[in-house]
Amino acid sequence: MGSEGNPEINVIPPEEPGFQLTKEFLDMALDREVEKFKTDVGTNPGDNYMSIMHAIEVTFKGEKEPNHYLIKCYPNNQGRRDFLDQTDVFSKELFMYQEFLPQLKTLAAECGAENIVDLSVAPVHAGNIVGKPSKFTTKPWSDESFILMTDLRKTFGFTMADRIKGLDMDHIKLVLEEIAKVHALTWAYKQKNELALLSNKYPQFQDEMYNNDDMMKDFLQLMNQLSDSCLKMAEDKLGESHPACKSFKDFLAGDIMDRMKIFVQKNGIDEINLESYLRIKPDEDKDYNPEPWLVGTHGDCWTNNFLFLYNDQVPKKPVTVTLVDWQVNREACPTIDLAYFLYCSVRSSLRIPNLDKILRIYHDAFVRYCDALQVKLLPGFTFETLKRRFRRSQHFGLMVSLPLLSIVLKPKEEAVDMDSVESNEMAEVFGSVMVGNDKNELLKHEISQTVLNLYETGVI
Repeated sequence: MGSEGNPEINVIPPEEPGFQLTKEFLDMALDREVEKFKTDVGTNPGDNYMSIMHAIEVTFKGEKEPNHYLIKCYPNNQGRRDFLDQTDVFSKELFMYQEFLPQLKTLAAECGAENIVDLSVAPVHAGNIVGKPSKFTTKPWSDESFILMTDLRKTFGFTMADRIKGLDMDHIKLVLEEIAKVHALTWAYKQKNELALLSNKYPQFQDEMYNNDDMMKDFLQLMNQLSDSCLKMAEDKLGESHPACKSFKDFLAGDIMDRMKIFVQKNGIDEINLESYLRIKPDEDKDYNPEPWLVGTHGDCWTNNFLFLYNDQVPKKPVTVTLVDWQVNREACPTIDLAYFLYCSVRSSLRIPNLDKILRIYHDAFVRYCDALQVKLLPGFTFETLKRRFRRSQHFGLMVSLPLLSIVLKPKEEAVDMDSVESNEMAEVFGSVMVGNDKNELLKHEISQTVLNLYETGVI
């Protein structure tokens, strides 16, 4: 797939669109002379959907031991390339790695909290966005977007967890605490810089996906098909006449894409309006403060975007987690990240009976980090208000899990190589991943148990 230092041989054949990797590029990007390099696939089918990842083993001149990197770049499929352009996700991710995440780490250090709010960030060495200013101004950097980073897996021993098995409590705790660091740091950044909205200073925090009406039209048909399929799964497991299935059917009757947009509006969630969609409304509380909670969120909190480092005990336990893939970050309510994470990365058998315990982990971490950063909490932030706002965010968790669980719970031997899909229509490209859902018993179980629980708790 590559060469051992020949500057004329590319990773992608030159007649195809894609990233051209050469010795000259690596010399420039890594600011060191490369003796030799070789490349390999960076991820397995089913592990990455937006972009293409290439693993690069580099040996520098005068050294014997190789160094390991990953380069994230555009896929060959034109539909996926157009999708990345429309959502501007590459630009968002490079902004996060090169500009914003370093500011958060600096903020923690300035508060003397670098050992408490110690956000783990993958080292990024170079990046380029086509058509935007960059230190790379000559070919090949000007004709493809890319992000070049350290391969945490081969360099430090990080690994992904099993997406099908789902995360246990040790993994959940680490992820929730890391998410809480992101939320607390971005909230502190707003307070210390007197920003009403992050997106007023950094438009990269505006949602470019759900609020892109033209793009969402392409996905509406796919979402409708998924909704019908998931309803059928619930009916097969629970019985068509079960009241949970009737409530689920009513829930799906509206425009799902419009419903999801409610959660990602620039000025935050209208709490009273959103709670009106709950089948059982919260008890009236005259002291409840409905002021929106707005922090910088990761936006794509599912298993494959977490890399874990383990200790040497038997059995091994995770001791560190690094969040990767910052392509869908947005300013939003923190409970959106929590719902996304818990509905896509934690199996229902663990999530449902332990929900209060799980939310308490996040609550305590967020309070601890805000205290270390010397900032006040979000308006009216208590454990009870967190539970209240998470409850209405379960609508978002349910809606996002419809397409994502089809990916997460896809048997590994049936994982789809996105580059093998010939269609340039994004709905068809992602639709190819959903083939076989009707035979996936684990998916049926997760959907039906989630629907049943949300009915029993009055969410739907």
